[in-house]
Amino acid sequence: MSLVTFLRGWAAVAVGCLPLFALMLTPQLMRSRAGSESLLMIGMPLLLALLVAAIVFAPAMNAMAAPVAGRWEPRSALKSAREVWRRRTGQAWLALGALVLVYGAGQAIGYALGDAVPYVHDNPASATDPAAPLWIIDYPAYALQALVLYAITTLAIAIYAARLRALAVGLARPAAEAVSRPTFAG
Repeated sequence: MSLVTFLRGWAAVAVGCLPLFALMLTPQLMRSRAGSESLLMIGMPLLLALLVAAIVFAPAMNAMAAPVAGRWEPRSALKSAREVWRRRTGQAWLALGALVLVYGAGQAIGYALGDAVPYVHDNPASATDPAAPLWIIDYPAYALQALVLYAITTLAIAIYAARLRALAVGLARPAAEAVSRPTFAG
């Protein structure tokens, strides 16, 4: 697979995961210091649901940007991905492992970025005003961290989808070669 094909697949994943980005840009749902515990209890399951949906539909998003006629098209990519999971289970697990590894690295990078460019500060007004929030969110710093996390998350999902694509296309080749290979009866 060429770099351009991979980048097209990553762009498709990034567009397809925009609801995830919108959630990540909402600090009240993602950080306890920005909102309440009850809002966080809405945001975290929503984050998990959007991540799972992105992983499940990653093959279809990839196929929209990088189709392979007859094997990896938007309408057949999910079926092809299921076939990969059935016939090349070990390789599919490795692809999912790569996703988890890149996602985990992204979380570490996001943490380091949040440490270097803090997005939350103590609110000095809360010492004298009990109605004032305890924390002040520096939204530009928060948005920067969310953008970096989003870019790496979509990269992880794109890597997973690209690997499933390669495996699905590889599964199609042996069958096509067997049909086109002439046999001689002797």
